[in-house]
Parts: sequence; structure tokens; C-alpha cells
Amino acid sequence: MGDRNPESPWNPASSLNIAPKEYEKQVVEWLRASGSILEDFNVRHLKHLEGPSGDYEFDAVASFTVLSGAKVIVVVECKRYSKPVERDHMLTLWAKKEDVNAHKAMMFATCGFQSGALKYASVKGIATVTFVEGSFSYETRAVGVSSAPPPWAELPRYAGIMLKSENNKITSSIIKDEHLDSLKDWLNS
Repeated sequence: MGDRNPESPWNPASSLNIAPKEYEKQVVEWLRASGSILEDFNVRHLKHLEGPSGDYEFDAVASFTVLSGAKVIVVVECKRYSKPVERDHMLTLWAKKEDVNAHKAMMFATCGFQSGALKYASVKGIATVTFVEGSFSYETRAVGVSSAPPPWAELPRYAGIMLKSENNKITSSIIKDEHLDSLKDWLNS
């Protein structure tokens, strides 16, 4: 299993070292895979949107239609920092989402999120996903044995841990190529 931060187990102990394009393209692929239940689903990588305050480049923008005509726009940012994302980054994303009249926002991070960022995101309806190596998603309940996945385990190369802050508790669910239910649930909420 990937190393977890003992102070906040939903965050990895260290940021995943991944090239920006590979990281963003994996996020775009997860979004595309989640679009199979939506009408007119489209995801664009490095998309520019204009708002009254100026032009913004988002790492990804997804759009889809629900109820045979209501278009929904989701703006996505991918952060590759060495420490967990702070609340100020959530404030910035929310302000940009509002300026371009998007309906939803998502932030992916290779380093996890500070609790204040998760609380703010929860209040504003911003989805938060920690981007990790697939081995991070492997759990074992055995005592005194290695926590490394067995050689026969088929783990994805990358996975996401979707986080929610509710009632001062943080809950998580896994996102990987074959298990996108938590992402679909958020997109449909």
C-alpha cells in the first residue's frame, strides 16, 4: 500500500511524482468514463473559458446535458504540490467557477487536502479527489505481515480518493477506472 500520512490518513505521506500531462490526461479519462450515463457528455483538456473578469485556462472542462436540455458545466483543476492543498486554492477555484458561470467544480491533488480546504469545498459543493498510485488503494487487515499488494493483485496504475467533509468527519470513496460510482454520484448531484 502507498504510504499514508499518519496525521491525516486520507492524504498520502508524500506527493505523487507524475508528469503534468500524464496526470491531467488520467483525470480527463476518468471524467470521460463517468460520462456514459449523461447526455451530450464532452470533456476538454486545457480549455479556456471567458468570464467578466477575464480568461481562465482550466486543466479540464466537462459539459453534459440532463433532463433533455439542461446543460451543466464542470470546471476541473489538477494540483501537483508538495504539501496538501490549502483553503485559499479552493477559494480561487470557486471564484473562477462563479466568474465563468460553471455549475460545478472539482479539484484533484497529488498531495491531498488540508481539513480547512475540505470543509470549504464541502460547503461550496466542490468535489475533492486525492490522486494516488493504484497501490495506495490496496488495504489489508492482516497483522504483522507486509502491507504490500500480492503479486497477483490487479491494481490500477492510478486511483483517486474522493473526499467529503460532513459533520466534522471526513469520508472517502475510491475512484479507479473500473469503479467510478462516487464520481458519477457527485456529477449527478
